Amino acid sequence: MLTSILTPVVHGGQTKPSRRPWWKLALLYSSGNVVSATAVGVILTAGAWEFRQAVGSQAWRWGRVGAMLVVLAYLPRQLGWTRFPPLIQSTRQVPREWAYDYPRWITALLFGLGLGSGFYTRIGVPTFYLMLVWPFLTSSALLPVLVWSSYGLARSGNVWWLASTAPVASNPMSRAGEITSALLRRSKWVRAASAALLMTVAAWILLWSFG
Repeated sequence: MLTSILTPVVHGGQTKPSRRPWWKLALLYSSGNVVSATAVGVILTAGAWEFRQAVGSQAWRWGRVGAMLVVLAYLPRQLGWTRFPPLIQSTRQVPREWAYDYPRWITALLFGLGLGSGFYTRIGVPTFYLMLVWPFLTSSALLPVLVWSSYGLARSGNVWWLASTAPVASNPMSRAGEITSALLRRSKWVRAASAALLMTVAAWILLWSFG
């Protein structure tokens, strides 16, 4: 999405093209991602605290049930045994008109704020849902927020890669296609890593419940 505003950096005269405009846009995009994701972490953590105050020790049981439901629902899919259930996700993303209605720096920030939470874009792996449950599995008020902040920062990694590697006088869209192709070639590894994480979470919950 942000590649629509990472236009070729071309200067007149003898001035050498610079990546700095792209890095500034990537920084704004990352900031928006982190702010949006951190806000989700704060909201979920506050909700988990209120839930524990309302139901007491039963809150931990419901948290474990929620995590196990995610594992049982999506582990067979990640192991390649079935294609169901589908990933619950939004495909709307953010309005592309922002790239034409606003200056590039505002668009970069708005894209980050809109996409950083993960709710308005495609979800590639079901482990995303575990982050929704995580605040209900820990008494820490800081750890879930840090996890969500890290998620927001990680989401902007592809833009930093484009800003740092794409030829400054070319269209970064071709470079973005390389990212997509690389991910498609490694989709089996991504599913395997996701399945391993789901199984690890299941083992942890079982040890917690019966240990």
